[in-house]
Amino acid sequence: MNAYLSNKLKVLSLISIILVVFIHANINIPDNTNFLYENSAFLQYFISQGIARISVPLFFTISGYLYFISFSCSLNDYWIKTKKRMKTLILPYFITSFSVFIIYYLAIIISKIFFNSSGKFLDQSLGEMLDVIFIHPLPYQLWFLRDLIVLVFLSPFIYYLFKYLKFHFIIVLFFLWLQIISFNFYIFSNEGILFFSLGGFLTLKKYFLIEKRKGNFYYLIIGFWVLLLIIKSIYNINYGVANKTSDILLKISIISGIISVWALYDIFIKEKEKPSIFFIRISQYSFFIYLIHEPILLSILKKISSIIIRKSELFTSFFYFFNTCITIALSIIIAKILQKYAPKLYNIMTGGR
Repeated sequence: MNAYLSNKLKVLSLISIILVVFIHANINIPDNTNFLYENSAFLQYFISQGIARISVPLFFTISGYLYFISFSCSLNDYWIKTKKRMKTLILPYFITSFSVFIIYYLAIIISKIFFNSSGKFLDQSLGEMLDVIFIHPLPYQLWFLRDLIVLVFLSPFIYYLFKYLKFHFIIVLFFLWLQIISFNFYIFSNEGILFFSLGGFLTLKKYFLIEKRKGNFYYLIIGFWVLLLIIKSIYNINYGVANKTSDILLKISIISGIISVWALYDIFIKEKEKPSIFFIRISQYSFFIYLIHEPILLSILKKISSIIIRKSELFTSFFYFFNTCITIALSIIIAKILQKYAPKLYNIMTGGR
């Protein structure tokens, strides 16, 4: 991998993380809302349920691409890659999940003692607590890491499916993702295995991703993506997101969106070989932002802002952006503090990233 593609993947990962925070920053968007008059529903649907929804598929694609680089499927190669992922994926997953569990557990105990609040969470059985820590963590965004961990363990099977089924394997996964064939893997998402496998397929088939994507075709795709997001946002405001039409519009927008964002990077970089040094420096905190932005930082800001908001479109939109920016800024500040005063802890939490 050359320097251009390496920098591109770093910046796109950072952009994806920012978009993930936007997804979680939604503020009270009711269904059947007239976007011209009610709150900032259109804006939030356009960003959180539109632009930002490319973030997770793009993450999976990048992860699959990086994982299958120089992958030979030998036992030794598999062990080396798995051992590395134990440090970069499994350890951060369990440390983050367990830390938030302990904080939440202690907060409930204190609340019960001093404010006589309900402590039902404390009545969970050992099995239920283990499930919260290992399978369904309180930092709900960790589902991505959980899926990725499972897919890494299953990588030899994915590799051989590539080898024997070739692109037909991707087509089957694509239909499963579209729910044309009603089937779910349960231990990981249909979306996860599709885009992780797509990233691996691009690697193993030596697709040349370092070429800069420009030209009328890509401008057409970008224009189509923006128009589709506008139509989708209006539809979602009037009919909600829990229906087949909305789901189809979403998945078409994800495919066109990934192509668009991939090309937009090349368009903005133009003739330069690397982006601004600012983005490269900030991109080192992408994984840490992902780990800690929820369920504490962003949730607290959303609760505070909900008290201030009085159904004003202006203030709803303001806090939608404000909460996102402050969450990202606080995450970076915390990261810098840990790097300075507890570098070993930070290194363990982020898997050496």
